[in-house]
Amino acid sequence: MSISNTKVLLLNVNRSGWHSGNMIYDMQVVEKACDTVIYGPGWPNYKNNDIRKIIEQVYGDGKPDIIYSYFTPNERVKDVYIKHYKIPKHLWNFPVNFDSIHGIRKIFALSDFWARTKNEYSADLGNAGFTHCISCFAPPYSNPSDFYSFFDESIVKKMKFIGLPRCIDTTCFRPYPVKKKYDVLTAGAMGDFYPFRRDMHKVLSAFNGRRMPTSLSAVSCLKYYNLPHCGVNFKHNGMIREKYAEVISSALIMASCGGKYHLAFNKIFESMACGTVYAGERPYGEEQLGMVSGFNYIRLTPVNFLDQLTFYLDRPNLLDIIVDNGIQTAMKRYSIDVRAEDFVKIINNM
Repeated sequence: MSISNTKVLLLNVNRSGWHSGNMIYDMQVVEKACDTVIYGPGWPNYKNNDIRKIIEQVYGDGKPDIIYSYFTPNERVKDVYIKHYKIPKHLWNFPVNFDSIHGIRKIFALSDFWARTKNEYSADLGNAGFTHCISCFAPPYSNPSDFYSFFDESIVKKMKFIGLPRCIDTTCFRPYPVKKKYDVLTAGAMGDFYPFRRDMHKVLSAFNGRRMPTSLSAVSCLKYYNLPHCGVNFKHNGMIREKYAEVISSALIMASCGGKYHLAFNKIFESMACGTVYAGERPYGEEQLGMVSGFNYIRLTPVNFLDQLTFYLDRPNLLDIIVDNGIQTAMKRYSIDVRAEDFVKIINNM
C-alpha cells in the first residue's frame, strides 16, 4: 500500500542482479510513496517504446499523474541491457515521442550528473518537457558550482532541481553477528575519481600488519583489508548485497571518500547501518544528512586521516558510542521508508 494515491509511471531499465542496488532502492522509494507502475527495458511489460502506446497499455483510457523517467527521450538502451535481456532492435530507443505528451507532469531522475556533458544534457533535455529533476546529488548534496556547470542556463530555467539523497535497504544493511576481523576496511574503485580513498589505501596497505606510527596501546598490529570493486553490470563476483554487508560488519571502521565532487555516497549509510564506524571526508549535505563528526561518524582529511584513525582505534569505547549513534541515524534517516515519505513531500510541494 503506497503512501500517496498519486499515479506514477516510472520509466527505467530492470536492474535486478545488477552490481549496485542503489537505483533499485531508489525505485522502491517511488513504489512505496506512490501508486507506481515501472516500465522499461528488461521488465516483462516492455512491449512498446512509444510513450503514447505505453500509457495506453498501462492505463487504458486513463493516464498517470506523473511520468518519472530515468531515461531522456529517444535514449538508446545500453548494450549491456540489450544483450542481457535480448531486447529486439525496434525497442532499442526508449522512450520515443516523449514530446507529444502534454498535461502530465514530467520529472527527470538523475544520479551521476557527471556522466554527460553540458552539450549532451542540452540536446537530451532541451525539448523534453521536464519541469523538475530529482537527483541524489543536486545541491545541497553537491557543490552548486560543480553541479550546475553541467547544465546550460536554458535547462536551469526550464527545470527545478531537487536534491533527494540515496537510501538503503535496512533488511540487507544491518549489523551482522560476525567477528570484527579488521580494524579498517576500504572498498570499491581506486581510480582517479576517488583520489582520497586511493591515497588512504596506499598508506594503510603500507601499515597493514605493523604498528601504527602514533598508536598508544590498542592497535599493536593494524588489521587492514581492502575489498576490491565487485565488477560492473551483471558481471560481478557476487560480493554484493548481503555478502557485502557482512564484510562491512566485520570491520571496526570503514574508510572512504566522496569522490572528486565530495558526495554522500551510499558507503556512509551502509557502514552506519551495519554497525561499523564510517570515517571519511565531510560530504556536501552533511548537516541535512544528520552527520556529526565524533557522534555518528569520523571526519577525515588528507592531512589527519592516519592520526584520526589511530586515535579512535586506540579508544574502543568511543567507537562503540559512534556505532550505536550511527545505527540509530541510519534507521531514522536513511531507510527506504523514510525516503518514501520525503518523496511524497516533494511531490506534494510541486
